[in-house]
Amino acid sequence: METSHKLYSQAAIALATFFGGPFAAALLIRKNCIVLGQERWGFNALILGIITTVLLFGCIFMIPEPVLDKIPNALIPAIYTAIICMIVEKVHGRELRAHKAKDGLFYSNWRAAGIGLVSCVVILAVLLGGIYLGEDNWNSTEYDAKIKQFARNEEVALSLYNILEEKPAEKAVEFIETTGIPKWKENIELLKAMDTLEGIPSEFTEYNELLRSYCQVRIDMYTLIAKILDEDSESYQEELQKLDKRLEDIISRLSK
Repeated sequence: METSHKLYSQAAIALATFFGGPFAAALLIRKNCIVLGQERWGFNALILGIITTVLLFGCIFMIPEPVLDKIPNALIPAIYTAIICMIVEKVHGRELRAHKAKDGLFYSNWRAAGIGLVSCVVILAVLLGGIYLGEDNWNSTEYDAKIKQFARNEEVALSLYNILEEKPAEKAVEFIETTGIPKWKENIELLKAMDTLEGIPSEFTEYNELLRSYCQVRIDMYTLIAKILDEDSESYQEELQKLDKRLEDIISRLSK
């Protein structure tokens, strides 16, 4: 393995897992396996992540609602995140420490959190779509298609954080203006179109509203990051931290 190749750290995988569940963890572990020349293990990790996700939500749906209401929102994600961390330590702990010792590169935690959120969006869309699949009064297939496009746009827009690490400031500003912000705005338009689907259940419109707030905060953050890079100034850091907190709050609510 060359140290120029990037890996996801254990902390990054934990962050993605907390927001996106075992499926998000499987995506990042698979990426690490590919870099480490363990393609077969990566495939197995992905399949296991899918199976575990199905079993996890199956078990959650079997818990009586009065009991589920008494369980703290963060408890279940904390449990499966801790389990994933132990698995990562067992499987790749030595390789990750060796990579760090050689000053190897790691993907940012922001990228990992973004992948976790993308996974969360897709999983919730599939779950909600499955619940309402039997209803004939709305087009769940079209909703699923648009949410998948939303996830693709988000993945492209979040590549800003790689550019910030690897490219000059002017390249990052150019990406923000020509790709990043336009992708978030495109997602807002997608959400508007999704809200107009005939017979869409209220659970979906409420979820869309959270996603809309998420996109708007991303736009505000990208605009501020462009200012910081253009002016080479630290005077906007307090404002950026406030946006970070708003973003964390929205992501937490989306993950519930």
